[in-house]
Amino acid sequence: MRRQLLLTAVLSSLLLAGCASWFEGSNPYPPTPLAAIKPLQALDVKWSLQQAAPAAGFLPVYANGNVVSADAKGRLRSVDALSGRVGADVDLKRELSAGVAVSGETVLVGSKDAKLLAVDRASGKLLWQQTLTSLMLEAPQIAGDIAVVRTNDARLSGYSVADGKLLWSVSNVLPQLTVRNNGSMQAVGKEAVLIGQAGGRIDVVNPASGATIWQGAVATPRGATELERVTDVTSRPVFDGGQVCAVAYQGRVACFEARSGSLQWAREVSSSRGLALDANNVYVTAEDGSVWAYSRSTGRNVWTNSDLKYRNVSGPVMLGRFVLVADGEGYAHLLSNESGNIVGRAKVGTNGSTNQPVSLGSSVLLQGQDGRLAMLNLG
Repeated sequence: MRRQLLLTAVLSSLLLAGCASWFEGSNPYPPTPLAAIKPLQALDVKWSLQQAAPAAGFLPVYANGNVVSADAKGRLRSVDALSGRVGADVDLKRELSAGVAVSGETVLVGSKDAKLLAVDRASGKLLWQQTLTSLMLEAPQIAGDIAVVRTNDARLSGYSVADGKLLWSVSNVLPQLTVRNNGSMQAVGKEAVLIGQAGGRIDVVNPASGATIWQGAVATPRGATELERVTDVTSRPVFDGGQVCAVAYQGRVACFEARSGSLQWAREVSSSRGLALDANNVYVTAEDGSVWAYSRSTGRNVWTNSDLKYRNVSGPVMLGRFVLVADGEGYAHLLSNESGNIVGRAKVGTNGSTNQPVSLGSSVLLQGQDGRLAMLNLG
């Protein structure tokens, strides 16, 4: 296990260094210069504020009109989503490894001493804590009154949000090498949790029992070396309209029928950045920063945009009928869902690697590596 964790850390460092090097000049492929565009749709920064730089595994969450976030030093903050005004701002006095998940007024985070903590959102008061088998490196997923937690030893567990009682726990086997995973779980109401796994697999799990509803192969590991065979689903799968789609690093994008798990189609593309869906297409940001659109029904490549290659591009999200991505120089870009052309752009200032934005339907939440949090709307 020590060797496996060490190799995981080494591989993660190499991959993250490669991403950062796009803007540090050491990558053999320089970032593509931004070409002038003819704006067809205004993109406005509704508000932005500076926070502590987040570590991997920390994503802001929208809940009940507020944006809730945490950082590795234990600062928990709640911001009004309409105005950007800071409400609750508390110091938990605990170093954190991941967060946040929100259920009502309860916020769940993971501590660096391998505890699952439930705290009051307004005061930061500790409501309960549970000892985990390993560090939690991604935020829990809330499915009704159950919090589903994955730890670094690949164990998946369900806890009662009300009192922290352990309801079930399931262990998984990790491959020899994996990419560090900081967020590839997605709850679908109370019925299921989608789990992106190492080895190119997706699991659909019953949150009440931990039982596997079905498993699907997004991609199959292949190659002559262990590094070449690393094929992990490291971004969140997406459910919509009876369809589940996911994408794997050094693998494929694939869509499945949600109830049976039957593979509908798969296409070769490598991504650890994530994907988004609308009524017609699946949108994927590839590792090189190009953005791809595939037909949801057939998997046919609808369009590809290479204007942002090597610009450290985030995963895509939907903003109205447009596709939005952010790059490492702090720009947000609006792409036409029909042609892939860039039709709008705004300087946001979220410098450095940008986490996958969070779509709120009529607005999008961005958080950069520098910690800047911003809310964007269509003008």
